[in-house]
Amino acid sequence: MAIWLDIIGSFVFGSLLVLNVLRLNSDMTAQTYRSTLTYAAQNGAIGLAEIVEDDLRKIGYGVAGTPVTLADSSQIRFLADLTPYGSVDTLYYHFGNQVSSTPNPNDRPLYRTRNSTSTDTLRLGLTRFALSYFNASGDSLALPVTLDAVRQIRVDLTVESTAPYDTTYARTFMQLRVWPKNMGL
Repeated sequence: MAIWLDIIGSFVFGSLLVLNVLRLNSDMTAQTYRSTLTYAAQNGAIGLAEIVEDDLRKIGYGVAGTPVTLADSSQIRFLADLTPYGSVDTLYYHFGNQVSSTPNPNDRPLYRTRNSTSTDTLRLGLTRFALSYFNASGDSLALPVTLDAVRQIRVDLTVESTAPYDTTYARTFMQLRVWPKNMGL
């Protein structure tokens, strides 16, 4: 009888141990998926931030007069010599409508139009693109903005993964504050 109790006890203990190992494996797999989606969202945010920041830093380069021609909460148009060849370009960023090509219902494209001819569509899981404007003292400017008062620009980016894990999208928020050198600071 004692042998049977030992066998049954060993079986129960072994079964519990196997169940714990399977649960651990399941948890590790789920965390790996979530980490991968978070990494993809962070990479998308960094890529977008680098492109937008690089362009915004060039506002006013080679321009006489007011370089910002449109300043709104989700769009900006400005003048800058983007390539050092002496020709002033017009660059226009605006936030598009929802995209149906990804499972994420909040995914929206960011359009970057140069000289009204070539438009780049930046689709990296962007769900929020908000612009705020500040004067030379760092005080916030209310919309509609007086264009010649703009000296600093804050960009808020929220990027989500384009696919969910279960029903949750990985989310990353990034905030940039840019002081273009050529805006009279």
